[in-house]
Amino acid sequence: MNARAVTSTALPGAEAAARLETLLGDPRRADNPYGFAAAVARDERDEYPEQLTAALRETGFHLNYVPAEWGGAFRSFYDSMILVRTAARRDLNVMPATMFSITAATCLILHGSAEQQQHAARILARGGAVGFALSEAEHGSDLLANSARLEPAADGGWLLSGEKWLVGRGASADAVYVVARTGERGPGAFSAVLLDLTGRDAEHVDSEHLRRDTAVRAGGMRGIDFAHFTFDALPVPADALVGRTGEALESAVKAQQVIRVMSMAGSLGCADTALRLTLDFASTRTIGRATLIDAPYPRRELAAASAAVIAADIAALAAVRGIHVAPEVFSVWGCAAKHVVAEATADLMTHCGTVLATRSVLRTEGPGGGMYQKLLRDSALCRVVDTSTVANLRSYTGQLPALALALAPSADGLTPSGDADALRTVFRLDAPLPAYQPERLDLNARGKDPATAGLAAVAEEAGKELAESGADDAAALVGRLADAVSGLDREIAAARASAAKDNALVDLAERFAWLHTAACAVHLWWANRDTALYGAEPGAPGWLEAALAYLLAKADGTDPRRAAGPELEPALAAVAALHGADRLFCAVPVQLARPGEPPVRPDDRS
Repeated sequence: MNARAVTSTALPGAEAAARLETLLGDPRRADNPYGFAAAVARDERDEYPEQLTAALRETGFHLNYVPAEWGGAFRSFYDSMILVRTAARRDLNVMPATMFSITAATCLILHGSAEQQQHAARILARGGAVGFALSEAEHGSDLLANSARLEPAADGGWLLSGEKWLVGRGASADAVYVVARTGERGPGAFSAVLLDLTGRDAEHVDSEHLRRDTAVRAGGMRGIDFAHFTFDALPVPADALVGRTGEALESAVKAQQVIRVMSMAGSLGCADTALRLTLDFASTRTIGRATLIDAPYPRRELAAASAAVIAADIAALAAVRGIHVAPEVFSVWGCAAKHVVAEATADLMTHCGTVLATRSVLRTEGPGGGMYQKLLRDSALCRVVDTSTVANLRSYTGQLPALALALAPSADGLTPSGDADALRTVFRLDAPLPAYQPERLDLNARGKDPATAGLAAVAEEAGKELAESGADDAAALVGRLADAVSGLDREIAAARASAAKDNALVDLAERFAWLHTAACAVHLWWANRDTALYGAEPGAPGWLEAALAYLLAKADGTDPRRAAGPELEPALAAVAALHGADRLFCAVPVQLARPGEPPVRPDDRS
């Protein structure tokens, strides 16, 4: 173990998020326009978060995903995710209000012209939006069946016809990136155009050629405009084509890897507030002579929820750092992380709802003045906003055999080993990250997953160190994980041979996601043994034990409350301590606004 100690509050990302918290004040104050009461009131009115968005825009928050060459403030997905989840804990709507253009922007970075990139940069700099129009109601996640079409026009341009479904910020977007068919078969049959809805194409908006339906009402993220677009032989200039014909679907799928990574910040923001409100309630509500948090059944629910938020945090932190180091594998890594964060958040919501009981179904009463109900709706939408759960898993089932083959011991008995330097860069939280290189995004990981491939080299040493320190349960869990990962090749071979191959492979894709995250947990602990993570002492094994117990139970398809039971308790201890210190439920425990702290008045901002 390294002699020097690193305090988690000094880690990258925490300082900017703490400043934002000071600016926005304690969200529990009823008079705080950036607080829970205001968010619930907006939600009841289906109202856009104008005041909160304006306050964030003053800080440059909306530029945190825009690249520097576009005039933005983006440094890393790691920094951005910590900042965004800190804001999203107040109201998830800040994400679509300020960051829904990330998919279209990524597509333009990948294959847009300099002029198209500059146009988008100007829109984003002033807080505008660029919509992303890919999905169609009739086809859902079956993108190859999409029917909206671009036909060559006599003047050398195009005519666009068809419909696009649920375009985020669609009703208010300044421009929209539209993917439409220019060929007949396969991924190469799709091209993209960038429409300027407030400039040269504005004359066609709400005409016989282009209709934007009024905002579609959704259960969650109320007040955010999702719109359907209908095109009827819309004239499109030749220079609106983005890149070359036939390359749009590949760029769009690559860009969705990025949005999956960033959507995790929204899920984590919802999870943080839901658990925080539930802990407040459980700590003051009594059953007989005991508080709810000390009663056996609700305490077990809270322990499972705490383990879920730690597991989700591990998956997200690893992904937002990993995309800088190994973007070429994010067709698997990003999907696995998205699944774990979304499903762990759903788990957490269920456990919190059990503890809150009747108060979990009240829209304007209960903890947070109805905030839990809003969180429940918002997190459900965030879970599927970029793709459905099944489509996300299916997207990499075909890559499982290659992944498993890479994890299997070789003929001479040698175990696989990952890139130790790359793994240290990903998991050592104070290690500088390389610049993000979107051009390295790929549609196939080619059998590579650094987290699972590098597990065997770390697991043996980690297990020994844990056992020598008396953490026998944690050591045993590391051993179980190593065995599970090394056995994936046999499970996948059996699944491919089974009659129910399709379901079996999807089930194994889910199992892989949980095991991948468990491997990330071991790497995170191993790389930061001199760092205070989750508010614990450096090298403390409690949070690791709880996370592994939760993740291995999920990988086995069992209920962590029954399969892991007492092993989840350290998670509740860690989360309760972070809550008591007003810290984010994160390995990097950001200082949150103090109880009663008012927001900074606009006149006092510098």
